[in-house]
Amino acid sequence: MFNTALTEEICEKLALAAKQESRRLGVGVTLSITDENGNLRLLQRFGNAILPSIEISGKKAYTAAVLRQPTSEFGKIAQPGSSAFGINITNDKLVIFGGGFPLVLDGETVGGIGVSGGSVEEDELIADKVLKEFKNVTNI
Repeated sequence: MFNTALTEEICEKLALAAKQESRRLGVGVTLSITDENGNLRLLQRFGNAILPSIEISGKKAYTAAVLRQPTSEFGKIAQPGSSAFGINITNDKLVIFGGGFPLVLDGETVGGIGVSGGSVEEDELIADKVLKEFKNVTNI
């Protein structure tokens, strides 16, 4: 069954929020949005985002969607001495640093976003604006 929570219109609104925040911060980034299974719904590159940000943003969105948690949280359990150390080596789609967040609607993960191109802090600031816009457009 197709997930209707992430319509084309919603994805475009989320991309606009990312673009505006990217410009405000003066940093080029790439935004990826996936469905709950990590399948790409939208990919947009803003400004002078570095080329690796295209692949990295997709992996951040994938990780957040399928693991149902922010990539920064997942990264904590993947550190040396932690319970899942090295898990990112077993699957090259998994990212263990910040910039990826699940999109949650009514307690259910309906997708993921990934922002890449700036510092982790910049990526997360932009992602925060996208998450706020998601809440706004879904009325939660």
